Amino acid sequence: MQSAVKQNFSSETEGDLNKLINLELNASYMYLAVGMYFDRDDVALPNFSKYFLDRSVKEREQAEKLLEYQNMRGGRILLQNIAKPSREDWRSGLDAMSFSLEYQKNLNAQILEVHHRAGSHTDPHLCDFLEQHFLIDSHNTIKMLGDYISSLTRITASETHGPIGEYLFDKHTL
Repeated sequence: MQSAVKQNFSSETEGDLNKLINLELNASYMYLAVGMYFDRDDVALPNFSKYFLDRSVKEREQAEKLLEYQNMRGGRILLQNIAKPSREDWRSGLDAMSFSLEYQKNLNAQILEVHHRAGSHTDPHLCDFLEQHFLIDSHNTIKMLGDYISSLTRITASETHGPIGEYLFDKHTL
């Protein structure tokens, strides 16, 4: 049954939003796994854990924003299975940050794809929504992860001081 409030909201864009919702939920699940990895007793980097757990909450909140938007526009929500994260173990904080940066870039590319499709269907409301609530945060997250990776690379470069550098980064940066 067609929604009474659906207007200027193409079925392609609706499908793209459902895909983006699933990606955001997957990102939340992935960040949860990374956060809990750093909380393990044999890893014990609490601020890395907190950083990734906070990202998990942020991604889930963004998925919820998309769900609310889909309903507001008269779209239909089609949730998919959330896949197990592709990794369960990280060699270091740098490894986890690098993995997260690539994941965030892929997520950003998907947001841009939805934005492009909305623009091609003359849907300025969705374009504005994505710009206000997703693109700025996505770019800021990519920049922050890049900065963290640069710092971690410098302070962990020494074979003898690498582990202490990661510990200090955990204590004083995150």
